Amino acid sequence: MPKPGFKKQWKREHDDRAIDTHGNYEQRRVTFKLGRGHGGFNNKYKNKDLSNAIRDHLEEEDIDMNLGSVSGKNFRRSGGYKKGKGHRGSPTPGNYRKLLECQSGWYKVSIPYGGNQEKSFLQKLFLDKVAPLSFWPIAWQTNGTTVIFYVDEYKVAEKLLSLDKQVQLPTGYRLIVKVHPGSPNISYQDLEYSKEKLKLVLAKRYNTNNKALDLSKFHADPELQDMCFALYKPIILSTVMDIVAQNIPDLEAISLNNNRLMNLETLKNGFKKTPHVKILHLANNKIRDVANLDALMKLPVIDLVLDGNPLCNKFRDKDTYISEVRKRFPKCIKLDGIDLPPPISFDISEETHLPDGQQTFLCNSEGEVIVRQFLEQYFQIYDTENRQPLLQAYHEHAVFSLTMAYPYGYGKEKNVSWLNWYNTDNRNILKLTDGDRRFKLLRQGHLSVVSYLQEMPQTKHDIHSFTVDLTIFTPHMISLTISGMYKELKSGHKIPPTRFFFRTLVIVPAGTGFCIANDLLHVSNATPDQAKEAFKTPSLPTPPSGTAAPPSTPEASPIIPPVSVAVSPILDKSTKEEMVKQIALKTGMNWEWSLKCLEGNDWDFVRAVGVFENLQSQGRIPVDAFVK
Repeated sequence: MPKPGFKKQWKREHDDRAIDTHGNYEQRRVTFKLGRGHGGFNNKYKNKDLSNAIRDHLEEEDIDMNLGSVSGKNFRRSGGYKKGKGHRGSPTPGNYRKLLECQSGWYKVSIPYGGNQEKSFLQKLFLDKVAPLSFWPIAWQTNGTTVIFYVDEYKVAEKLLSLDKQVQLPTGYRLIVKVHPGSPNISYQDLEYSKEKLKLVLAKRYNTNNKALDLSKFHADPELQDMCFALYKPIILSTVMDIVAQNIPDLEAISLNNNRLMNLETLKNGFKKTPHVKILHLANNKIRDVANLDALMKLPVIDLVLDGNPLCNKFRDKDTYISEVRKRFPKCIKLDGIDLPPPISFDISEETHLPDGQQTFLCNSEGEVIVRQFLEQYFQIYDTENRQPLLQAYHEHAVFSLTMAYPYGYGKEKNVSWLNWYNTDNRNILKLTDGDRRFKLLRQGHLSVVSYLQEMPQTKHDIHSFTVDLTIFTPHMISLTISGMYKELKSGHKIPPTRFFFRTLVIVPAGTGFCIANDLLHVSNATPDQAKEAFKTPSLPTPPSGTAAPPSTPEASPIIPPVSVAVSPILDKSTKEEMVKQIALKTGMNWEWSLKCLEGNDWDFVRAVGVFENLQSQGRIPVDAFVK
């Protein structure tokens, strides 16, 4: 049972009838009034029929009555276009939309209900309306009743957008044009399926007489417009360059103008199989920095075109521009269609030959023995886990600094081991501008220097790769530079990375020997060519049968370079003990015989090992030497 008064209360609140003066219900009248939110609509159309008023209002707002399904709300969603203040009779459209220029330069054009029209009719219509601009629709397709295609020029896209609802179709409806930033996609399967078509197009674009290939604006080729073969996409550029490498290995000239290229790393891989390219045109692309050209610097380019790329606007004067280009392409004699002045070179009337390179340069032959012994012992100790004996090799007030850099043209690539450990203490003045930081990174005093050397990664140097230049040799100072290869052990890599080092040493007399007063070490990654040659120790020629092999001592062996040596004058008790320990581990002899071996060879570690191996091969070392 409902509560008393419930029905009466419901009627009082919800009944749509009114009560007259006698207490009876009467039917309430319902009216619709237009307020101020409609811009005075009610007042303006006070004496007009409602349906006529609505129609006049819609016409004044320039809304197509035939296309009621497309509302202003949908227009705002489709691109963020702003609605203008046009009115009837105004030359400016009522719905003005501004298309923003995008970075990629590609635009997607959609034509709702365009599928009801012939493709040839729409293409001719756009061609006439866009003229004098060129109209190249890419990847034309029909999705239901909507036609979709792409264009690669902002002005063309803007012109197409201006045709929205401005063209009357034969059916009586107005043409709808929607334009948004966007580029077409192509799948790997479609690309594989289209390889034969690509080969035919490349064959037509290749000139066999001058071995030149024209790939300019490749995506706009009439035979490729059913799909988008834009070369700025790495997968497409890689596929095209693979076809070129397989079919045109002797290519000498190529034009890649107007392809919106940004990254040239894909071209670097492609040109590895076509290394004879001398003419390279890259005009009107998106190359932003001259450093991007480093990927192609191995090509023997003599004619280069870069005009129309953002990098050209970064140079204040022409000479700097030419200089930066010639750093990458020293043989370039023509740039952007202009002949360059010949590169600066030595004016030699007759052809001459430079002297053969030397692994070692000595300003004074008297310093050879000292340099040999010093370097040999230094790196023998340096390549051990305990570098504390090097305290005797450094002056009490010695100074040490470290710099690092990646090889030119071989930056932080995925297949290159990084130099992060060295970068932390990198004192390269081109990178480090803070004076306080520079001072802190300068190791001063032999304790500080050797303590830092002990923290550095464990190494194994290839003494056969060493090059040494003795530039100063006086009774008061020795200055030399040494470079070579070493492997960084216990670095966490499956294969120990090969590094290149360059070291400058200033050596001064100390007591009866010598010590380092200044040490500057530069570390870098070995280039691929350097890494191939590192740690390839040549073997001695096999002696004829019936003759004994020569002794395997450093003096008699040609595999030891002239400068591969170390110091004996600075040896103290702790250093000698460390050397005895190392030779005992290497030979297996006990402490007494290891000591005899070193003393008998003037504490020359390498010589002692060589003599041991020679005597061991002859069976002349007694069994007691191995009893511990």
